[in-house]
Amino acid sequence: MKKPPSCSKNLFFLILSLPFFFSVPSFAQSIEDRRPSDFGRTWQDLPIVPELNENSLRILKAGIAAGHNPHAFSKVGDCDTSTDWYLADFDKDSRYYNLGEYRDRFEPVLSYYKGSFSHRSLAAKPGFSAASVLSNYWLDFNSCEPDELPLTCEYRIQNPLIVLISLGTNDGYNPPAFKENLRTIIEITLSENRLPILMTKADNVEGDFSINQDIADLAQEYDLPLWNFWAAIQDLPNHGLVDDGIHLTFYKNDFADPNAFNYAWTYRNLTALQLLEKLMQATEKLQNK
Repeated sequence: MKKPPSCSKNLFFLILSLPFFFSVPSFAQSIEDRRPSDFGRTWQDLPIVPELNENSLRILKAGIAAGHNPHAFSKVGDCDTSTDWYLADFDKDSRYYNLGEYRDRFEPVLSYYKGSFSHRSLAAKPGFSAASVLSNYWLDFNSCEPDELPLTCEYRIQNPLIVLISLGTNDGYNPPAFKENLRTIIEITLSENRLPILMTKADNVEGDFSINQDIADLAQEYDLPLWNFWAAIQDLPNHGLVDDGIHLTFYKNDFADPNAFNYAWTYRNLTALQLLEKLMQATEKLQNK
């Protein structure tokens, strides 16, 4: 069995740099450990794969009109986003994956977004927090302009219509700053007429699920799709996490193997493809009007 992509070295230095914010977290996944929502809703009960509402369609339509690539998406996140385990195999030939019963549904999705699955995002690296993608300290100066941010550099180079945002684990040691940093990411993305998809995280590093609550609150505030990945893996052993309480359990992308559905990475990639299928269908419908 492969080892999961590790953020441990980055988390170690992050913890050292934030001594007055850090406290020993609880990794318990108790559904009772929930904060009241700013909007009074319970994020744990939201659907895993969201429907696209009128606001999402409006943003897609504006992005198409702005010349963004309808066949491109960007990934924004940390080690669970930058790893090849996250969708990259689907840009390879079928020796690297088995779509099983989903073959007829997902083959058009793989064709439509070809190239994005394995694209190396400049806004996704091990150890990234929400603040990291907004700091030019983390710029790739071989690809980016000095006045850019990792986020805006990625958008310029990839020109995506859709952005999959998966952040929060590395913010678990400094949760007070997370919500406003994510808000800034959302507003930059919307200002460029790109559709941000917010994703709940699997872990509870912060101990009270406050980061997932913040993600859900911002999704509702901005009327954006929320990909509730947390809900997809709650019935798995240890809620889909390895013993460190942070990283996802791994299995190869074989949707025809029943054993694959005992592991979190199967659900991360499967639900991503289900979401991309909805986005593809909505985009094609808008383009055909």
